Amino acid sequence: MSEAIENLSVVLLTLRRKLFLIAATLFLGVAVSFQLTGPLIEKIKTDLLPEGAKLVYVTPLEVMMLKLKLSFIIGVLIALPLVLFYTWRALKKRLSVKNPVSIKRRHAVLLIGAAVLMFVLGASYAYLLMLPLFLEYLYLSAAGAGAVATYSVFKFISFAAAATALFGLIFELPIVLTFLTRSGLIKYETLVTYRRHIYILFLIAGAVITPPDVLSQVMVAVPMVIFFEISMLIVRVLGVKGKKE
Repeated sequence: MSEAIENLSVVLLTLRRKLFLIAATLFLGVAVSFQLTGPLIEKIKTDLLPEGAKLVYVTPLEVMMLKLKLSFIIGVLIALPLVLFYTWRALKKRLSVKNPVSIKRRHAVLLIGAAVLMFVLGASYAYLLMLPLFLEYLYLSAAGAGAVATYSVFKFISFAAAATALFGLIFELPIVLTFLTRSGLIKYETLVTYRRHIYILFLIAGAVITPPDVLSQVMVAVPMVIFFEISMLIVRVLGVKGKKE
């Protein structure tokens, strides 16, 4: 436990030293993306709002706060690779971790390309497949109960954006877990041991980004669990066997 705390302290110290660069990247991402939030909100509304439902704003600053939240999500996604890079470098020096592959320009380009592709696939799955079905199901359930579907623009758009970003990150699991296991930073057996704990984290994530009902949480958490198991299979084949070779 103390070793984990020491490793965390080293990571936090490294990130604090690079805080200006990370903050500048985050601010730049927020500032640039803020200009695009208006068309983005209209796009999400057109694509995902069920026919017959309406969006309203209930506070004067709701739309402005929504634009800030969307731009902040985009800024975090832009700054996240930088944070992960500095975290990896700090742990590598701390634990004397070996590189899982020879870091050449060709390998780096392939790794970045694969990460971008997996994020796009995850975000596309959420935005084009899961969310339309999920939101239509919720709308029909409410209509069947005699309720009129009038959504807060902040909550509706925030939910759609958060779910899209979250599934984009979830689809990065095969790359991240394979990288960690082949580098020796984490063992496949450890992932198996804490599998149930990871499931609970998925349920918590589902509770955070969905309306407060169990069915909604399960509908979001179950795809996460399925893709985690797919990732575990990929790690077992590429991570463990690749490391032995």
